Amino acid sequence: MSDQRHDERYQARGVSAGKGEVHAAIAQQDAGLFPGAFCKIVADDLTGSADHALIMHADGAGTKSSLAYLMWRETGDLGVWSGIAQDSLVMNLDDCACVGAMGPFLISNTIGRNAKRIPGAVVKAVVEGYQRLCELLNNQGIPCVMTGGETADVGDLVRTVICDSTITARIRRADVIDAGRISPGEVIVGFSSTGQSAWESTPNAGMGSNGLTSARHELLGADYRVKYPETYAPEIDPRLVYCGRFAATDPLPGDPRFTVGGAVLSPTRTYLPLLKNLFAALPRSAFTGLIHCSGGGQSKIVKFGKPGNRYIKDDLFAVPPLFAALKEHTGQSWAEMYSVYNMGHRLEATMSAAHAAVAIAVARNCGVEAKIVGRVEHTGGEHREVVVRTANGEFTYR
Repeated sequence: MSDQRHDERYQARGVSAGKGEVHAAIAQQDAGLFPGAFCKIVADDLTGSADHALIMHADGAGTKSSLAYLMWRETGDLGVWSGIAQDSLVMNLDDCACVGAMGPFLISNTIGRNAKRIPGAVVKAVVEGYQRLCELLNNQGIPCVMTGGETADVGDLVRTVICDSTITARIRRADVIDAGRISPGEVIVGFSSTGQSAWESTPNAGMGSNGLTSARHELLGADYRVKYPETYAPEIDPRLVYCGRFAATDPLPGDPRFTVGGAVLSPTRTYLPLLKNLFAALPRSAFTGLIHCSGGGQSKIVKFGKPGNRYIKDDLFAVPPLFAALKEHTGQSWAEMYSVYNMGHRLEATMSAAHAAVAIAVARNCGVEAKIVGRVEHTGGEHREVVVRTANGEFTYR
């Protein structure tokens, strides 16, 4: 079966896993020093060093903060906001790590809030969450420096709160991991997004910070439509707003360690401590590509590698309970699930089979399950494609 992102319901809510319009808008921009790399790398114009390059990256927690607001209002737990700060940072840090950057990272944060709904206590909890993750990574030998930020009261624009971050890092050009090198004959190693890693204090349900608009509306029930109209855009068809069967505090089917809301709010796992250990165990040249399976889920890798690459993923992790619940209780197709959510692993590495065993062993020592989930072949043409083969069907993304 071939599918081109069956994300009609996703798009009907005003979001897109593929961001085709965004990519079209930036298509004419300079691609930087390594056009095939996971994120843009530019010359080190700050020092003029020909041996170094710079990365400046911006991202955020997206609409996950809307669910945090709902959970905070329902439970009074300010702790949910620490996770939102982590989501905002990791969506930047782990993207940069995919080109080999391991710090020092200079970090600035932006909080845009509706001050009528988001008090100072929430802002304080978010800022403390940023600092907590920075301290954790500093303790892991990954330098992170908070340089300040901006909290803006923009109630005319923002209904609750949005948390964004910008980070800057410097990297030796010789250390860059250029995903444009990914070639046929290599294997794809996946690193689980679930469980509890050595650096995490609680288990993770695997959600990350993509697909939240869909997840919360598809899982949570209509009572929230009336209670919290500030958590969704009034332009959305009401039939697509909080159309699920669960309360946020209900146990997650298949894994009662989590509530439904708590599972979806699991802070985005950072893989930086794992990558630090991987880079110590293997030369940078062993990694032809590192892919952060965020927007686009299991189809993300299609943007990278040599022309004509076919990425066969035919031994993925078992579908975690959170994603199984999303599939069972929503109208999403399996094809859409794999193109929106990470479905069990949010970081993958391409490398030779000879290096894969070392990478898998290092990951397991870090408390992260890992395995070969697929391989790289050739399409016979110039287009790239991902083929996901599962017990639930075969899905092709181009």
